[in-house]
Amino acid sequence: MSIENKLRSFIVEELRWNGRSAELTDDYPLIERGVVDSLGIFSIVSFVESEFGIEVLDEDLVPENFGSIAGIASLVGSKRGS
Repeated sequence: MSIENKLRSFIVEELRWNGRSAELTDDYPLIERGVVDSLGIFSIVSFVESEFGIEVLDEDLVPENFGSIAGIASLVGSKRGS
């Protein structure tokens, strides 16, 4: 399963997003549309750290990295060196 699909599943299942899964595209604006808030970002950080074995630093916590599934996947990819 791709990083994006793992993130999408996490958002739908764990953050209980009530929209349609197909609507949650890689570039869907998560923060702007209220899909995630500060607590949701904390949950995503915990998830990506444990799921992908990376460390998210304070300076990584910017909207560009957490504003979309693509942004989060890009951060994970860069941390994993891929």
